[in-house]
Parts: sequence; structure tokens; C-alpha cells
Amino acid sequence: MENFTVYNEKIDELPVIIDLPHSGTLIPEDIKSKMVPGLICPNVDWFLPELYDFLLQSGFTVLQNNLHRYIADPNRDLSMIDVDGDYRYEIVYSQTTFGKSIYQTKLTDEEIKQRINQFYRPYHAKLQELIDHKLEKFDKVYLFDLHSFAEYPHEDVKTEDVVLGNHFDTTSSADFREFLTKQLNQKGYTVSNNHPFSGGFITPHYGDNKRVESIQIGLAYHMYIENRYFGEEELSGVDVGTFTTSKNSLQSIFMEVLNYILSGK
Repeated sequence: MENFTVYNEKIDELPVIIDLPHSGTLIPEDIKSKMVPGLICPNVDWFLPELYDFLLQSGFTVLQNNLHRYIADPNRDLSMIDVDGDYRYEIVYSQTTFGKSIYQTKLTDEEIKQRINQFYRPYHAKLQELIDHKLEKFDKVYLFDLHSFAEYPHEDVKTEDVVLGNHFDTTSSADFREFLTKQLNQKGYTVSNNHPFSGGFITPHYGDNKRVESIQIGLAYHMYIENRYFGEEELSGVDVGTFTTSKNSLQSIFMEVLNYILSGK
């Protein structure tokens, strides 16, 4: 399996790029051999490729990371290489999101540098290439950075069903965020504006281009996987009814979003 997959790369009918940086579960064998045996690797954006498969079927350009986010997180800034184990500020995680050591022996600076060059930089090079290609045809491009999340015991934060992050209306317009909020509300989702997730690295980095409207969409696990509490675990399946209901709602929402974009509002 490749480190990432691009769908509809050469289709230029839509000024939209979909980005899935945290949905991968692939851990290369040479890296796995250095990890703590039996380690649980939670906090993946589980099953998002399956949830949003209607996007690529509808002709949207989709960039999907196949690698586990612990290997090299595309949604982190290059400066985040040594922060004493806080996954929120590391490109190459040294601990899981539950504070467990990932590796039997601490990675060297050279190993971290190699990860960045092998996994992190190529992902961003491809994303920039996709954006540049779209900008050759369209005056404006929309980048949707898709994520999901659970409420974790070490994070005392209450969240809504969906969190929209655009760095407080700096990476996309307030009008566009409010339109998305309205569409989600109409389908029964509660929506939070930039709290607790305003967008990691991807949203502000690419949204800094005034011709790119970039927004992060985070969907709570319980809204599409199963209506329950999620702890330190790796997931292997979904509740079919919950999943299907969410997929149908999201497909309808994205069709409305596409109509909004193509109308030039």
C-alpha cells in the first residue's frame, strides 16, 4: 500500500479538494518492530474513507493518508519535533494519545528527520500540487480537512457533534462557516465554532492563500461509529444503522455545499 492515495487527481470539474490526514492505519513493519509489543494505538479518524466514499464517487479530488498518524502527522508544523511527549505538538509521536510510550527505545533525531522526509514532506508536496493544479483553472479553491474525534478521559472538554475549525474565520469566510453550520443543524447535528479544534497545521497553512478557503470538519465518533463512550481502544467495526444514517446526512450536506460553491456566493 502506498503512503497516501489520491482519487480523481486529474478531474477538474470541481474547485474542491478533500483531505483525510488522520484516517490511515498502516504501520510499516520496520517501524512496528521498534514499537512496544502489544501497544494500543487509539485516536485514529476511524472509517472516514468509508464514511465519505460518496465524495470520490461524485468526482471530488480526495487525498487520503494511509499511514497511521503516529508515524508522521501531516497536521503538525515542522517545528514540532521535540516537546516531551505531547502528541498535540509532535510530528512523530513519542507517546500515544493516552500517554503510553510508543517505542522501546527513544527515536534519535536522525530517525525523526528521516520520518519527516519519507512521510511528512511527500504528503504536503502532493497536497500543494493538487491545490496549485486547481488554481490554474479556478479563481478560488475550497479545501476540506476532514477529521473525527472522541471525548477522552484526559481531556476535560465538552464538545458538540461537529466542530468546524477555520482559525476563527481567518482561513475561510464567516459566511461559509455559517452556511455549513446551518446545513449541519438542519440534519440534526449540534455544531461548535472553532472550539476545541480551530484547525491544526493544514487549515491555516493552506488557508493563508487568499484564493483558498480552508476549513476543518471534525465529527464526533458517537455520531457515526456507535453511540457510546470511547476509551483507549482500536476499533474494528461500526454500528451499521448509525453509520448509514450519518453517511446519508453527510452526502446530502455536501451536495448542498457544492451547490453553494458553484453558485459563486
